[in-house]
Amino acid sequence: MKSTFKAIFLSIIAALSLWVINAAVNTFFYYDESFLQVLLFHNQEISFKLVAVGLLILGLFMARLFAMQNRTENAMREGEEKYRSLVESTEDSIYVVDRNYKYLFMNKKHLSRMGFSGDEYIGRAYSEFHLPYETNWFIEKANSVFSTGDSVQHEYKSLKDSSYFLLTLSPVKNSGGTIVAVTVISKDITERKSIEEKLKALSLTDELTGIYNRRGFFTLVEHQLKLSKRQKRGIFMLYADLDHLKEINDTFGHQEGDLALIETANILKDNFRESDIIARIGGDEFVVIPVGANGDNIETITLRLQKAVDIHNSKGNRRYKLSISAGIAYYNPLNPCSVDELLLQGDESMYEQKSLKQKS
Repeated sequence: MKSTFKAIFLSIIAALSLWVINAAVNTFFYYDESFLQVLLFHNQEISFKLVAVGLLILGLFMARLFAMQNRTENAMREGEEKYRSLVESTEDSIYVVDRNYKYLFMNKKHLSRMGFSGDEYIGRAYSEFHLPYETNWFIEKANSVFSTGDSVQHEYKSLKDSSYFLLTLSPVKNSGGTIVAVTVISKDITERKSIEEKLKALSLTDELTGIYNRRGFFTLVEHQLKLSKRQKRGIFMLYADLDHLKEINDTFGHQEGDLALIETANILKDNFRESDIIARIGGDEFVVIPVGANGDNIETITLRLQKAVDIHNSKGNRRYKLSISAGIAYYNPLNPCSVDELLLQGDESMYEQKSLKQKS
């Protein structure tokens, strides 16, 4: 704005100066009239007055044009500075690659992550700094942006440090509307993924015992049944029930009943592998799918469980003894059944054993 006023002021001063100097020279050398008469009213000076006015108008126009150009340049400069400030201050990695997947730009965050200190990355290929699998994955995603012109988002796990990122890929177009590059904004979501995994684990885990809950069991067993069908290999399931839980609660209190459930879960965890599926599916009901078990060793597994219970009861002075009734169910891939039917089969088998224990 100051430059505009300065240009206008100089234009006015220049035009007036020429006008006054011309009138003074003419009064002194050519005319007998007064200076004011020559300056303002002499007919022979009209043409020069018009020239002076024209110069003044031209000066005003040029000043206006200069001011508009100056405002545009300032706006562009301010916009560029704000954009650069935003790009450099963000915690996200931002970079640009051309159609040959060569780097055109990296912000400070991505420079730091890639280990660069300056612009030595410019013109170097994405494949120089990433494994073939990662490069092929990136090219596939970038190609979809080049072909459709649409922005896309994908989650990505870095093989470099196992961090998770959310990548937003967007097209960069030239003045003719042709896509010439892709901008990538990479947001670190490692913490968010960790929270999601913890929440997922909580939704599948029994809060009291730390083993899978009913939802967790159904989630995992469905996969095992599909695997069984594909491999044509049967699955055995141990269905266990903690005997006399109601009596423990009524006699010693629910806190003691919870402890009995926790001890039962611990016995199961100690006697089965980490890869086996162990779950509490009801108040006092537990199921175990020993992955890879067959008919020859399932009986051995059952006897080993009973022995573990006996050892547990022999330790310390206990006000009651744990008792577990267990039945066996079998999933035949040649004659498949649902998970609910498999549980019903195990429940019936368990109650048969419970009845035999009560009679003995």
